[in-house]
Amino acid sequence: MFKVRKYASEEQYDIAKFLDFRGDVYDVINSPFLRGLKELPVERYYPVESGNEDLDIISEKAYGIAFLAFHIQFYNGLTKDYAEEGTVLKLFNLEDLNNLCDSLYLEDTD
Repeated sequence: MFKVRKYASEEQYDIAKFLDFRGDVYDVINSPFLRGLKELPVERYYPVESGNEDLDIISEKAYGIAFLAFHIQFYNGLTKDYAEEGTVLKLFNLEDLNNLCDSLYLEDTD
């Protein structure tokens, strides 16, 4: 079980663990995780070549897990949960994402 800031989740990459809850909403503006996610270097590109493609399918193809769909969406500045044909997505390195998560786990326990 992964636990950060009183939020527990079985999923290692659950973004909610890294967001402060203010009132009745998550604070995405001041999230160190989301700022760090945007700053990860591009490892490779994924061209969407034939029709629209759901981000969870792209996540599964690229990383072996569908759970990173929102991460891909945010990283690329998309507003939809799919990428349109002709889009070239930036993909981050999973090890870089792990390092980001680990650094935030360490900050939370200090």
